Amino acid sequence: MDTSRDPLAVLRIEHEEIRDVLNKLDGYLKKIASAGSDEDRNNIINQLNEIISFMDKDLEVHFKKEEEALFPVLGNYIGVETGPINVMIIEHSHCRDLYAGFKLKINGYQSDKDYKSIINAGSSLSQLLLEHEDKEDHILFNMAEMHLTQEEKREIMEKILALK
Repeated sequence: MDTSRDPLAVLRIEHEEIRDVLNKLDGYLKKIASAGSDEDRNNIINQLNEIISFMDKDLEVHFKKEEEALFPVLGNYIGVETGPINVMIIEHSHCRDLYAGFKLKINGYQSDKDYKSIINAGSSLSQLLLEHEDKEDHILFNMAEMHLTQEEKREIMEKILALK
């Protein structure tokens, strides 16, 4: 199957894009920690808007592609209520919660100047997302490769394309 039409290849490519954003986030967090003044911190925190924009749109759409397109079909083989898919759904929810907290910390910075909470929240989010993607790439997607038929992959890809 052409990788541009293979839903697992598409999701893996998106994981690479997410990793790139997380690397940028980690860089910003290090700069915030080492900034010499509030003005420098303000400038760096303002640069986090590109991260926020990506997460608001692209990360959420990515999660929906997995939850609404891949997981239901793969769940026919490995179940949804328990096991790997259930863990991924729980982790998606946890990522959303951590992201909401991170965004609140950024939005509150102008009034509380609590840059350490931004660093902690961003680090927690980054770590969870990296671990989560690793599980999907090396466990869940391998299970999908073993079980899904070409027709099922085509159906999943159609659903993914409809979510863009």
